[in-house]
Amino acid sequence: MLRFNPNLRWLFTEFPMLDRYEAAAKAGFRGVEVAFPYAYPAREIAGRLRDNDLTLVQILSPFDWDGGERGIAALPERIDDFRTSIDTAVDYALQVGKPMIHVMTGNVPAGMNWDLCWTTFLENLDWAAPRLAREGLTLILEPCCRARFPDYLYSRLDQGMRAIQSLSHQNIKLCYDTYHVQSEEGALTGHLEAVFSELGHIQIGNLPGRHEPGTGEIHFPYLFERLESLGWQGWIGCEYTPSAHTLDTLGWGAGYGIQGRR
Repeated sequence: MLRFNPNLRWLFTEFPMLDRYEAAAKAGFRGVEVAFPYAYPAREIAGRLRDNDLTLVQILSPFDWDGGERGIAALPERIDDFRTSIDTAVDYALQVGKPMIHVMTGNVPAGMNWDLCWTTFLENLDWAAPRLAREGLTLILEPCCRARFPDYLYSRLDQGMRAIQSLSHQNIKLCYDTYHVQSEEGALTGHLEAVFSELGHIQIGNLPGRHEPGTGEIHFPYLFERLESLGWQGWIGCEYTPSAHTLDTLGWGAGYGIQGRR
């Protein structure tokens, strides 16, 4: 059976952050992902996970999202900051069950040479991947559509594949997000099959509005059936804005052990 996890920055926002772990568990989820858990001590998050029998699936390496950053891995002047962020993420991950670590590139500054940023990105990945591998950790890459991040370094799955295959580190994997893929490229099933060998994580969100399955143009039952037939064993992250109270929008997951309001 497919395994789904909510991103707690997006779902269960009706609850204080630390209470979202329990809310997710009560709704039937067995995993969660949290972009930036660093505001809380790792021992606090580890306790929430343990008490609710949850797996922490993925975190991001830290940067100043609220200040407008969208990652720093491709910024030539931020290499030292990137290495510090990786050290911080690795230290935190080891205390909370070894989640995957998502590395975001950042926006290419106006006037900056794109090729220089891409080279910086690859060199940073080449440094970070062995650092994570020594601790049994996986590094995740995710192309982001131009509709949401117009200046982001890369937007297509083939670019993510090119980065992974050019470095050949076994612990660098791709994240396939239905919202980004449908917005940027379409042909969800064909693209899924093309990159399946390098996938480490899947996230779902519908268009338009980036809401839950059943609210937009993507026919998720077909996609889920295809994932099962392909033998997907990883997690599927729910990274969308619920169209109503989270507990009233989980009907799509009834066949997977997820339940909203009774």
